[in-house]
Amino acid sequence: MSRIAFVYVPLKHQGFAENLQVVDEDFGRLPPLSLAYAAAIAERVGHAVTLIDANALRLTLPEVCARLRDWRPDALAFTLSTYMFRETVAWMQSLRQALGVPTIAGGINLALYPEETLAHPAIDFGVVSFAVRGLPLLLAALAEGRNPLGLPEVVARNQSGRPVVGPTTPERNPFLDLPRPARHLLPNHKYYSIISQRRNFTIMVTSTGCDSQCSFCAIPQRPRFKNSLEQVEAEVVECVSTHGIREIDFFDADFFADPGRAKALCRLLIARNLDLEWSCRARLDRLDREGLALARRAGCRQMYVGIESASLQAQGLLRKLLRPELVRERLDLMREAGISPLGFFMLGVPGETWRSGLDTIRYAMRLPLDYAQFQRMIAKPGSALHREVVSRTGVDYWRDFVLGRATPKRMPNLWCGLSDRMITALTQLGYLAFYFRPRQFWRALRRLRSREELLRTGRATLRMLGHVGGLDA
Repeated sequence: MSRIAFVYVPLKHQGFAENLQVVDEDFGRLPPLSLAYAAAIAERVGHAVTLIDANALRLTLPEVCARLRDWRPDALAFTLSTYMFRETVAWMQSLRQALGVPTIAGGINLALYPEETLAHPAIDFGVVSFAVRGLPLLLAALAEGRNPLGLPEVVARNQSGRPVVGPTTPERNPFLDLPRPARHLLPNHKYYSIISQRRNFTIMVTSTGCDSQCSFCAIPQRPRFKNSLEQVEAEVVECVSTHGIREIDFFDADFFADPGRAKALCRLLIARNLDLEWSCRARLDRLDREGLALARRAGCRQMYVGIESASLQAQGLLRKLLRPELVRERLDLMREAGISPLGFFMLGVPGETWRSGLDTIRYAMRLPLDYAQFQRMIAKPGSALHREVVSRTGVDYWRDFVLGRATPKRMPNLWCGLSDRMITALTQLGYLAFYFRPRQFWRALRRLRSREELLRTGRATLRMLGHVGGLDA
């Protein structure tokens, strides 16, 4: 068997991203869950595995290289997002050259652009899908010195150097085959979100994909699968009892997509009576009083809800229509249950004007929200909006970016007349107007539960104020 090193590269804010720089850099440090799943898959079939989270540990490339020299891996594995593609490939190239071992890539970018990804010589092999089938087959072939070309779910180059994607079959529920993430390889004490309050902190998924069809989101294009409640319960118990985790953020696109399933999971957690708090994402129109009460009893402290815009016309074009009366009613129910709401808003939506952007900011300020996050609307890779841009312009910017043909830049905003600088200014103004009201500011201070939380909140606040008078990249 082989020795496989999984490496998570330090994250870097990208100017074309939807978030402000301070948000990307100061609003959390999350575990690389996809790599933890892949490491668990490799461990299960007998390979020796290590996972280096250079992002959480703040390690430099030379420091990671030194650790890997000592560990002596037979292969290196990475996860590739489109945003971080170039930085990750640069690390892959340097480590591959220094250690003289092949590199393996997985992740969402490989699903979107498999052949373009393998066009880079720093990447030797790729695995598409959930890696349950392809990764063990690839590792076995490498260990035995066989050519992995043509293996199911494996991307490899043929004799002429052209990337070839191995055969894929209709997806079966990956949760039937996935082991639990290898959290024993992670520095769990290093993770947090800007509003998490307990250590250790982690993230978890109980389902993939999304039944909604919001045009700005890539998640609906991914297959929809659910883990069994028994497996979710067992993973939560393992997190608490084995890894000392006291706070979980469920990263499902919509935790309450199946309200009956969500309520059943809450009842299981209530029966367990764990020393645990958690948060989740949910669509407001799927929440009810019973579900919220059960979630709170099960340990839910906060929920993240997409409200997006004050403009009903824009909401309709985004395929996410939430009337103000429904938004207010469900937020009131959340607060009644004792759950803290965070609202997501976007600026630069279809038909946006300066006035409508200000209306969205005022809307956020009128709602009973404890937190708000403001983003610039962009055509995310794999979203319906991205496909529309490609159709209208004939240019796939993300494909060209992966191939190295396009410089990092903001994509054209084809759906509103505001300049990019104006959208950025509105985004900054949203944060300043929402959080720096005296009442909101003091309420936020009263919610702080530790010196660590105070320090990181203060650091983010100072950085946010530092952008006043200038425009964040």
